[in-house]
Amino acid sequence: MPTSTELIATTLTETFDLDPSDVTPERTFEELGLDSLALVEMGLMLQERTGVTLDDVPLHTTIGGLAALMDRAEADGALTAAPNSTR
Repeated sequence: MPTSTELIATTLTETFDLDPSDVTPERTFEELGLDSLALVEMGLMLQERTGVTLDDVPLHTTIGGLAALMDRAEADGALTAAPNSTR
């Protein structure tokens, strides 16, 4: 099973035709040229694949940051992960 980082990277490269060498954990979604609509689309795809609902992912979130959040949500048994939450 792929890691959350790998899953996000694969989703980004397949869906938005990004160069895989550009999709690294320290890159933000904004740096990759995505907008808020693209993040919603990506979030829905990731939810379908993992069961984790991603709410309100800011453009300045890094791929690694989102992956860590997803991992924490899965480990906690939570179905929702929100990067702006204080969990």
